[in-house]
Amino acid sequence: MKRAKIPDVFKTRKKPKIQQQTSEDWGEEDSGSAVPTDCQAALMYLRSLINVEALDRRIPPIIIKHQLYNVIKNRTHVDKQVNELRDSKEIKLLKLGTGPDEFSIVFTKDYVEHVNKQLPDRPVVKRFLSSIVEKTNSVSVDKRMLVDHLEFKDEEITELVNGGVLNVRDVGSWWIAVPGAGYFIRHFTKGRDAILRTIRNSKYKQILLRELETRDLKATKTLGMQYHIQEILGSGSVSKFDTTSGTMVRIDS
Repeated sequence: MKRAKIPDVFKTRKKPKIQQQTSEDWGEEDSGSAVPTDCQAALMYLRSLINVEALDRRIPPIIIKHQLYNVIKNRTHVDKQVNELRDSKEIKLLKLGTGPDEFSIVFTKDYVEHVNKQLPDRPVVKRFLSSIVEKTNSVSVDKRMLVDHLEFKDEEITELVNGGVLNVRDVGSWWIAVPGAGYFIRHFTKGRDAILRTIRNSKYKQILLRELETRDLKATKTLGMQYHIQEILGSGSVSKFDTTSGTMVRIDS
C-alpha cells in the first residue's frame, strides 16, 4: 500500500498552512510516521475541520479534548502540552456538557472574538474578558474571586450569566462558558449519534473507515464528518484495526 504523505503541517513548528484531509491522509493505515508530535499544530488541524460558515458563525471553533488522543497517540504528551498552552493563555479549557468528564478547547483569540461579537459594547463583558479570560487559566470562578478580588457586583454576575459567558456550577461558583454552546452541543450530539448508528447497523457492527468517510449523513454536515470521526476514535467509542482492505472501525459493545 502506498505510504500516506506526511502533512506539511507537522514537518515544522512554524505556523502551518492547514488543509482539510481525510483520516488516511493522516497515516491511519501507515506505520505511524505521519503521527504529529506537536499539540498546537494538532489543535490547528482539528480547528480547520470545523465549517464555521455552516454554523452561521454562532459559535467559535470548538475542539473536544479527547479528539487530540486520536491525532497524537501519547496521551501523557497531549495532557502536558494542553496544560502548557492553557498556562500560556493561548487556549481555554471549557466544560460545555459534551460529556460528564469531558472538557473542550477553544483558542483564546477565537473565544474573545466570539464573545465580543455576541455581546458587543458591554463594559462588564470587557472586564470579564480582560481580567479572567485573558489573564487566568481558570475553568471556573467562584464568588470570592469575582466579588472579593475582582469587585464584580451581584447584578454584573447576573448579566454575565444571562449573556452566556458563565454557567452555574454550584452555589456561588460558575463554569466559564461559550455563548451559543447549546447550538454546538445539539449538532455535536446529532452527528455523533448518526455515525455510531451507521456503524452499529453495519454487518458485524463494523465498517471500513474510508467507506464511513464517504457516507452522506445529514446530521454530520454542520460540524463535518472528519470532525465526528476524530471524536469517536479519540473517545474510544469505537475501535479501529487494519485489514487487507484498509482500516476498519468497529463498535465492540
